Amino acid sequence: MSSRSSNKFRLLPGDRVGVVAPGFAVKPSLLKSGIEVLEKMGFQPVPGRHLLARQGYLAGNDDLRLADLQGMLSDPEVSAIWFARGGYGCSRILDRISWRMVKRRPKLLIGYSDLTALFSAAIDRAGCTCLYGPVVTELGDRSSYHAASLRDALAGKPREVGFGRGKVLAAGKAKGRLVGGNLSMLAHLCGTRFFPELRGSILFLEETGEETYRIDRMLQQLRLAGALRRVEGLVLGAISVPARRRFPPDRPLREVLKERLGALGVPVVAGLRAGHIRGKIPLPLGRRAELDTGAGRLRFPL
Repeated sequence: MSSRSSNKFRLLPGDRVGVVAPGFAVKPSLLKSGIEVLEKMGFQPVPGRHLLARQGYLAGNDDLRLADLQGMLSDPEVSAIWFARGGYGCSRILDRISWRMVKRRPKLLIGYSDLTALFSAAIDRAGCTCLYGPVVTELGDRSSYHAASLRDALAGKPREVGFGRGKVLAAGKAKGRLVGGNLSMLAHLCGTRFFPELRGSILFLEETGEETYRIDRMLQQLRLAGALRRVEGLVLGAISVPARRRFPPDRPLREVLKERLGALGVPVVAGLRAGHIRGKIPLPLGRRAELDTGAGRLRFPL
């Protein structure tokens, strides 16, 4: 990390921020507007050399995407990497990243969705902090994220996310490192050496565009793999499902979540405004968290 920002949990004005796309291809107009916002925030964007490359749905072939990512991870003058967008692709290069090198100089990583695959490895193997928040191509649309929460998170300030009683699926208190992300990606990693360490953690999950039975199936996969037995608590972000089909009818999502997660014997909260949702709040994966359903809060103490 650069000498300006020695705290891996925060960014300072003037810090150099790498911008790369390890997954889906990037739309130039959205990238341009997002980089302009980074500059207005006081950061120095450093675009990857192959940021606008394209190979079908991917932002260039695996070698190009890996080169951009590895270059930013190894650059001592780059304090953080803010990903241009999500989309499939990270898991294609996970086993080619030099994690030992990253561990010597962990950086703040920012993004969400399919970047879950990269974040899971970066937290466990390199001690990185990963801010689960908007990607660069969303920054030009202020309605896509909660600006004040993002500003506080980037500054490394102690934060608290509140929620009402109606969000609680199972009551209780829990402490542990916040890990997780997109449910589809975690199910995809299950059984691989890049699946995150969940023992003693508070697990965060979010999802979009999957029918309720698929949500049920992926949660069952985590349960059958024994992953959910290790967690101290769960917090669920936005989980959106498409319109219900007529036959066979779908089940209410909340019913499925409560059935599958409410019996774990740990506190469970659903409906946080995080993930694939407009006005999203950023969540610091890899940081210590405290969940208290009675007080209606998820805290991230320093």
